[in-house]
Amino acid sequence: IRSLRPPGESSPPAILSQLAVGPEGQVVAQTTVGQRACLKDRFALHLYSVNGKHLSTVPLDEEVTAMCLTEEFVVLGTMQCGLEIRDLQSLRAAVPPVPMRVPIHSVSVTKEKSHILVGLEDGKLIVVGAGQPAEVS
Repeated sequence: IRSLRPPGESSPPAILSQLAVGPEGQVVAQTTVGQRACLKDRFALHLYSVNGKHLSTVPLDEEVTAMCLTEEFVVLGTMQCGLEIRDLQSLRAAVPPVPMRVPIHSVSVTKEKSHILVGLEDGKLIVVGAGQPAEVS
């Protein structure tokens, strides 16, 4: 049994608010610290190995409401209406965020990895092309 412990000590303690497991056992977790909107680095994304070893952390500007992992990417939906695609190994943004106008409640990637399905707060389902930038244009 392993415990996932975000790096650093915070007061109040960080709350694990999102968690996803990748196809090869990687674990990505979002933590939230405190309730004050002005708190810098309130949200963070953490990457762990299949054995629970902490590999990477990046601060986030927005609250993650949906997360999906593929072999190469972390797909995030946010309460602030953003769809983000990040590299799974570094957690850095792979492409600029895609604005959705409505908070995102779910994200899923098709089996062929050709599209991202985005469920919005207003009940709509948006289908986003997920090929290479030259293919999607």
